[in-house]
Amino acid sequence: MGGGEPGRAVGEVERVKRIMIGKIVSVAAPGDRRLEIGWDDGCVAPVDFSDLIEAHKALASLKKKAEFARVTVSGDGWSLEWPCGIDFGAEQVRRWADEQAGEIMRVADFRAWMDEHELTQEAAAQALGLSRRMIAYYLSGEKVIPKTVMLATEGWAARVEA
Repeated sequence: MGGGEPGRAVGEVERVKRIMIGKIVSVAAPGDRRLEIGWDDGCVAPVDFSDLIEAHKALASLKKKAEFARVTVSGDGWSLEWPCGIDFGAEQVRRWADEQAGEIMRVADFRAWMDEHELTQEAAAQALGLSRRMIAYYLSGEKVIPKTVMLATEGWAARVEA
């Protein structure tokens, strides 16, 4: 009765596979504070680290172009590492890539949408047709905020402001 995994609709399987986090298989530093990262699912995406480096004193050594360019993929593929001791996990790096590509919504942007419209978690849940628990997951960063929710916040805001 169709492909996919038992108990899941075919579209759901495709969505789940798309957001699964895999290992990093390649990294290159083509520009200042920007990396091109490849994952084992075939995705290759740019990630700009500029804002992150500027926001955190602990990352100051990555401001040096030569040090930033020394990035490597860890032996097991689950992180990016620099000789200075800084590392980032594959899951977080993929999240940044997806956020920067507009595939998922940043937590800060979701929180700003709620604040701008003076929405409680309950009100945000009602506005988006979601549970309050899911809103809490989004705000804590425990769950990725999918593109559909990002677009729904934009549509809701446009409707309210019209």
